[in-house]
Amino acid sequence: MFKHKKKLGQNFLTNKEIIKKIAEIGNINKNTNIIEIGPGSGNLTEELIKKNPKKIYAIEFDKDLTNFLEEIKNSYKNFNYTISDALSFDEKSIFKNNSIIFGNLPYNISLKLLIKWIYSDPWPPFYNQMILMFQKEVADRIIAKSNTKKYGRISILTDARLNVQFHFNISKREFSPEPKVDSSVLSFTPKMNSNFKLDDLKILSNLTKIIFNTKRKMISKTLKKLLNEKELKIINFENIKNLRPENLDFDFYHKLVDLIKSRS
Repeated sequence: MFKHKKKLGQNFLTNKEIIKKIAEIGNINKNTNIIEIGPGSGNLTEELIKKNPKKIYAIEFDKDLTNFLEEIKNSYKNFNYTISDALSFDEKSIFKNNSIIFGNLPYNISLKLLIKWIYSDPWPPFYNQMILMFQKEVADRIIAKSNTKKYGRISILTDARLNVQFHFNISKREFSPEPKVDSSVLSFTPKMNSNFKLDDLKILSNLTKIIFNTKRKMISKTLKKLLNEKELKIINFENIKNLRPENLDFDFYHKLVDLIKSRS
């Protein structure tokens, strides 16, 4: 047995039926490579191994789990692991394509990890699918659509490159130790024809940072600072000037990126 470490955000999912449901979301076959972020107690790892993928590679931050992971490695030829920080680890050094990422992500770095994978370069990325667990409040923000209060920067950045699907919520009571909040499971697939290059994402990130910094105010003043007269006409400024940032859909923000790019 090992003790969880609060500072690492470790909360282990214990309900075997839910763990099985998470594993079944992945399109796993004998040619699939799996990257598991934070295998922890190994409950999900065991379910993934039952799916008989080509390889499973786990990335674990907690070095105290080394002996436990060694046991799994010695038992299954298709399993390997590294003790590393997932935020800085280069997954492409393990699998260049045809891989699925699974992760019960620590709450304190979940968005940073998602953004890292959104920013994958080149595109399409090394992964075909991601099945990730987030704090419910964070998941709500990721999947939010325009004209809702939770719609914001992460909703827009995610949509630029990924299709996202909500699967189910998980009660905090299903974890050990019990966290303060419920969780949600989401899956992501890359938009293969996304024309958002790395530079485009950086423009989108900067634009949304500026615009959502004043999200409770009407967008007119911010747009006048960002765009010239010609550009304001292109976006039909008169029709949208009294709206707030959350009222403008994904296409609007994509159009802003195109306008900024066309200046050069």
